[in-house]
Amino acid sequence: MLFQKKKKTLLAVADGVAVPLSAVPDEAFSSGMLGQGFAVKPTAGTVYAPIDGKVESVSDTRHAYTLLSDDGLDVLVHVGIDTVELKGEGFLSMVSVGDRVKAGDVLARADLDLIREKGFKTVIPVLVTNPEKMNVTDTVYTETVGGKTEILHYRLA
Repeated sequence: MLFQKKKKTLLAVADGVAVPLSAVPDEAFSSGMLGQGFAVKPTAGTVYAPIDGKVESVSDTRHAYTLLSDDGLDVLVHVGIDTVELKGEGFLSMVSVGDRVKAGDVLARADLDLIREKGFKTVIPVLVTNPEKMNVTDTVYTETVGGKTEILHYRLA
């Protein structure tokens, strides 16, 4: 059972700056209603997997990805706010449902300039939607390198 208490990590999903969910301009994310996590204000449009696991879903509009981590966490990576309204314009998915990903693998590419031109926010919330399975030990809000910078540390509950 000792292995279950090992500290684990969610990585930054993009180059930019990690911020608390409370800084996301959408109440569903900022209130914690959808889960625990963090967000990244991206400076580049490549979106990376924050954990090792399996791709459970890719939205038809390619703006949202659900991953099942190898340790049982359901992780939602949501590129932008209200970007579903773009109907996929500006998004290129690099994964499919059922794919195995390693932390740092590319999930998608997003045209941040296009998203902004269309009037949408580019912030990327990263949520653990079954937070009862983890105990967050700390979250580091800092400049990020996508797929490399450790942001959220946790232990399995």
